Amino acid sequence: MRKLRLLVCVFLCFSLGACVHNARKQEALRRVAAHEVEPADAFLSGHTLYIQYDYQGESFFFTADLTAAKSEGNVDIVPLLPRLVRNPEKLDHSRRVVIVGREWTDVLRRTIEPLIPPKQGQGVLLFIQNYETVLLRRADGTPDLVQLKDAPGDIEIVGHIEARQFDVLVSEQLKKMVAATGEPYTRFLLRLDGVPASPFIYLDTAKNANVQLQLPDYYEVKKEMTSLGFSTAFVYSFFVKSHLFSTLKAPFTTVHRLAAFGTSTVYAALPPHAWDLKEVPPLNASGEEMDLADFNRWLDKKISRQNYKAFVTLLIDGEEFFPHFMLAMQRAQESIFTNVYIFMADPYGLSIADVMKARANEGIDVRVIVDELNTVLNSGKNPELKTSETFIMPKYITSYLRKDSKAKARTHLNPWGTFDHSKVYIIDRKLAYTGGMNIGQEYRYTWHDMMVALQGPVVGRLVKTFYENWSFTGWGGDYAAAYRKLFSKRQREANREAPGMIDVRLMYTKPNDSEIFDAQREAIRRAKKRIYIQNAYFSDDRIIKELIDARGRGVDVRVILPGENDVGIMDVNNRAMANKLLKNGVRVYFYNGMSHVKAAVYDGWAVIGTANFDKMSLYINKEMSLGISDPAFVAELTERLFEKDFQNSKELTEPLDIAWTSVIVTALTNQM
Repeated sequence: MRKLRLLVCVFLCFSLGACVHNARKQEALRRVAAHEVEPADAFLSGHTLYIQYDYQGESFFFTADLTAAKSEGNVDIVPLLPRLVRNPEKLDHSRRVVIVGREWTDVLRRTIEPLIPPKQGQGVLLFIQNYETVLLRRADGTPDLVQLKDAPGDIEIVGHIEARQFDVLVSEQLKKMVAATGEPYTRFLLRLDGVPASPFIYLDTAKNANVQLQLPDYYEVKKEMTSLGFSTAFVYSFFVKSHLFSTLKAPFTTVHRLAAFGTSTVYAALPPHAWDLKEVPPLNASGEEMDLADFNRWLDKKISRQNYKAFVTLLIDGEEFFPHFMLAMQRAQESIFTNVYIFMADPYGLSIADVMKARANEGIDVRVIVDELNTVLNSGKNPELKTSETFIMPKYITSYLRKDSKAKARTHLNPWGTFDHSKVYIIDRKLAYTGGMNIGQEYRYTWHDMMVALQGPVVGRLVKTFYENWSFTGWGGDYAAAYRKLFSKRQREANREAPGMIDVRLMYTKPNDSEIFDAQREAIRRAKKRIYIQNAYFSDDRIIKELIDARGRGVDVRVILPGENDVGIMDVNNRAMANKLLKNGVRVYFYNGMSHVKAAVYDGWAVIGTANFDKMSLYINKEMSLGISDPAFVAELTERLFEKDFQNSKELTEPLDIAWTSVIVTALTNQM
């Protein structure tokens, strides 16, 4: 008994000691992050950066392995870790690093001054690290630097400087300032203020190296949603709202989706066998492509006659799309309509919501439809990037939008686990965006994705669909949507056809109506020269079979998959599918990072939109894609997206090692 007591005492002493140590470590991290203690020295030893601090008579070090950089959006991140150095005097201190503290403000000022636009009312989009800013000259002639979300709506954007371009300008400015002193310095430690958990940037002007140093987590993200609240909200959202309430207000839709879910489950469980090619033929050398005129006639007859004129602007990645969308919201004169699958309540999502709320309070008609289940699920998810220690994540983006605002927000319910997966943003009923991007940090900074901006008569069709969805997501459900379709007044057409517009065909997935799948399957069957596909979730066996058959006809078939997938089970499936395609002569690429792009080129016909190559997107969920056969647009998509991404990806040359359990995984993903 005495031995047991002794063991308990020893355990408690160790536990108390560990708690004290952790508390001291967290306090040191907080002080370093807040610059409450300043570094006494910095130097390189090998590839490791050492930063020395003197605090309360003791010396301690933080170190960073400069070879361990990882890209997060526009920024290369290197972990900055506390380290015990027993004999610091034995380290090589000869490669000094100059510490630039508050002088960093002067460096920034001198870098920015030449970029200020000359005329009043003009601005330059300037990306500093992962921050969107506008360098502008106000109406009274004074220069200013503001966040994009706070820029005046009437500002004329006359330039665009990307984050890495700005890094080069800062490096050049430092070289000039150092040259003026006559000192040979090339390595600098630049103080950062206001960047969560990142106190410094390390810059080497000789090597044009620039990395942000990031401390380990020393605080948890604060959330309004508790663990118990999350569990309760999920049960209420999925079982009560999405099934009980949905059955009452939308009985026809609920029954229709159940039927579609059942038939598609059987359909996906009984796919045709994709036989391996006996021999992979050489690629067709004739250069002949499918007959687009005949294919479009087939689409008119079998798929849809929803062909509209539009100006189409390709927006690749968050750096192109979100500033475009943010400025459009600030310039809105009438309305901002959003129908989106995921609207994250992370810092970037809230910055978009803040603009919507501000515009609503100025009299703009702001309406947001977001998926019900994802709104709940994302309330328990940590933001993609570091947040400030004071950040508090709200429970739901819908309640945040409504709070102290005239903005309206509704959710799309999920009977039988089905979703409205479309993403459509409409400004003033004249400008629309669609594609793969939801709203949140990953879509803005870290994921590869794509959108298009649309102007012209096609926007009128999208506005009509939004109004129908708005009616459906209210308390009236099926009845309100039917009333709007049958009796609502015809909206004034705000979009006219203009010279230079191209044909855009709208295609949908709806329960038991697989236009997107049928159109692309036929395109694969007709293709003679090339098939390029980029998609994150690739589990449909029928599409796999058609691609193998196309390669057997001598078509150049290439598929780009994400190198890092946000859905683990889909990553396993993708790798199994990659082996199957590789074995049959299809060129498979893994993108360097997470690619969420949903695009394809079949000879001279392009498809872009919201649908994945999986069961839910092709047969059940609400999806929308665009079919475009304009030669100039197809060429731009091929050059700016596919050709560039082939270069930014690793081509698969040997089969991947996969576990035997992948057979079970692919069977499961066939039903996802």
